[in-house]
Amino acid sequence: MTTQPDPRGSRHRRAVAALGALCVLGAPTASAQTAGTVDVDDTHASTQQLPEVQVKSRRLNPAPSVQADAIRSTTTIGAQALQERQPDSVFQMMDEVAGVGVQGGPRNSGMSFNIRGYTDGEDVRVELDGVAKGFEKYRFGGTFIEPELLKAIEVRRGAQIESGAGALGGTVSARTKDAADLLRPGQSWGARTRVGHATNNSETHAFVSVYGRPNERSDVVIARSRRTSNDIALPDGSRLPLSATDAGSSLLKGSWWASDSLKLQASWIAFQDQGLQAYDTTGGQPGAFGQTQRRIQDETLSLQAHWLDEASGREWKTTLGRSRTQVRDHMAKGWSVFSVSAPVDDDIVHDHQTLDTRLTLPLMRSAEADPTDARPSNAGDRPSASGWRLSLHLGLQQGHSERASRRVTGNTAINQALYPDGNNPAQPPGSKDSTGAYAQLALQHGRWQVLPGLRWDRITSRVEGANALLLQQAGQSDRSSATRSSPSLTLAHELVPQRWTLFGTWAQAFRPPLLDEAFMRASYGPCNNASLLRLSDGGVPGYARTAQVAPRSGICADFFEPESSRSLQAGVHARLPGVAGPRSALQAKLTAFNDRTAHLLETLMAEPGGSGRLTQPGTEHRWGLELESSLQVEAFSVRLSGHRMQGRTFDGLAERDLLTVPADRLLLALGWQQPWGDIGLRWQQVWARRYFTDNTRRATARQAGHRLLGVTARWQLQPQLSLDVAADNLANTPHLLDNGFGGPGTDGPGRNVRIALSARY
Repeated sequence: MTTQPDPRGSRHRRAVAALGALCVLGAPTASAQTAGTVDVDDTHASTQQLPEVQVKSRRLNPAPSVQADAIRSTTTIGAQALQERQPDSVFQMMDEVAGVGVQGGPRNSGMSFNIRGYTDGEDVRVELDGVAKGFEKYRFGGTFIEPELLKAIEVRRGAQIESGAGALGGTVSARTKDAADLLRPGQSWGARTRVGHATNNSETHAFVSVYGRPNERSDVVIARSRRTSNDIALPDGSRLPLSATDAGSSLLKGSWWASDSLKLQASWIAFQDQGLQAYDTTGGQPGAFGQTQRRIQDETLSLQAHWLDEASGREWKTTLGRSRTQVRDHMAKGWSVFSVSAPVDDDIVHDHQTLDTRLTLPLMRSAEADPTDARPSNAGDRPSASGWRLSLHLGLQQGHSERASRRVTGNTAINQALYPDGNNPAQPPGSKDSTGAYAQLALQHGRWQVLPGLRWDRITSRVEGANALLLQQAGQSDRSSATRSSPSLTLAHELVPQRWTLFGTWAQAFRPPLLDEAFMRASYGPCNNASLLRLSDGGVPGYARTAQVAPRSGICADFFEPESSRSLQAGVHARLPGVAGPRSALQAKLTAFNDRTAHLLETLMAEPGGSGRLTQPGTEHRWGLELESSLQVEAFSVRLSGHRMQGRTFDGLAERDLLTVPADRLLLALGWQQPWGDIGLRWQQVWARRYFTDNTRRATARQAGHRLLGVTARWQLQPQLSLDVAADNLANTPHLLDNGFGGPGTDGPGRNVRIALSARY
């Protein structure tokens, strides 16, 4: 067998020797009909010739395709799950993750993530190859990631110390493929093509990639994906207007091993989408605001360095990158509510720059600690059987975001009156600078892990254009800043070593207002001149009973206080090999969470009693349970996951149920793997949820629950050729999606069967 070159040869030779020893002892370490190679991330092989080793048995405990972290609320969707599902967006994979939902849609540009009921733009952070993404536009989504380019999607629920300020709900982090994920054993260069068709909307998907290792210290991937489709078909046979797709994506990625310990990597990802679309894509009735000819261009550049000293366990990771998203809308006269009397053109550009550097330093280790494991004990790592270890995790994160927006109409008088110099006061241009730093100690003693941490953040937003001029004229600042420290503490205890683990985390976090929230000036804004923010009582010098409290600029930036969050989560994680026979393994995790959020930004109002001050009395309280489990028995796999959650909110006047939490859900997935391929069956129960029937948010109605059935199948027709089939909503069940504004959702798609033929060269 000929293996591939590895600049870190000593480490690979140890891995090959260990593999050979395991094979001699009869320990199954690879899947059936697989030569003696090990798939290890970022590892290449030496140039030496090795004897061929045939392993006939199947891996005893293969890793689940959807993996839950032991003590953190983190779930990773792996390459196998992505391949089985054949999704056309990352949102379609979110039903694999407990505590997570998708709202809006069903177009990608209309979908947004909902993690434990947090739904705003900065409540959920989105990353691609470590670079922050994000796009703010009225009634619009803003996450554009082609799943065919990905090898994993990591979802972190709740505020975690490495996430930036504002991510109260969590983080969705996607990673693109490397050459090592695509090359077959013995290959230095390869290529892959994939052609697919979806029956629901006649989608055609074409994918081509070329990848390889130019030399022993580098690899490269070049890939291109293209999707085109008609409008989405609903279960009743009708079509959802303005839902056709014409999108393409590109990936260029390269890696270079500067030394045995240092890896440098660069990736460039591009996305384009264009066509006639609904202006408002996130609501329950896309198109209610009219239609627009839309063009979307999205690019992400990521530069990463990873240094690891295996002997000491010291580790350093740095990501430097930039993301740019541009959306251009053209609304002809009469197309939308904004172009009733004249055509309108909108042009919005978001730029994000990211610097994220992380350092792990082992501090001390007792003689009784496991000498074969020099790595620090990060959250979720396996504790040593005895002794203690202490390590320090440090992080520094900086970000700079800019938003340029311009609206121009075909009527000069309207331009001067409503949009001077192209400025839209409801979506003003501006920038945001963020600096964050954190330190976390990881102390491990026997079966105990203790991880105290402290995070510090400073966020400064600045508005530009006409709104900035209004602020200056009113004597207000065109900047808004917030600085906070956020402590956290995680405890974990192994009741039974390597089997049962109890864990708990307490954390604080905060979120400053978005640029739109702080500096917008619109009829629906809380501080506009027509506002009802007035004193509820007299008795204040200089104010009459009906005096207006809001500033004369109509912009609230000076008066907002950041939202604050306190989160508590606890649970149990189990690893039980042999629970259903000698060739079986069970992993299960049950997590309970309780989150409280104060100073809700949307509840800004005049303080009762006539003080003349503005206040944010609003609160949210959400709590629930999340279940994640997987069972492997021989060639069979069972995955069971789901969540149940609810909440209450107070808007300053009355308390009511929190209806933004995702509907309760349970997913059961069965799989059977064979040398010729695999077959899977998915059953999902979504329970009924309540929604608001009008803008007063007082009257509610009930949206019926539903069950969805899906299947997946894969046949390895030849070593280089495979056929994949995935069916969603196989029973063609009518159902409604979650509405991003709390009302009744959009009709969900009907039956859809995806068929794809893949060839590897």
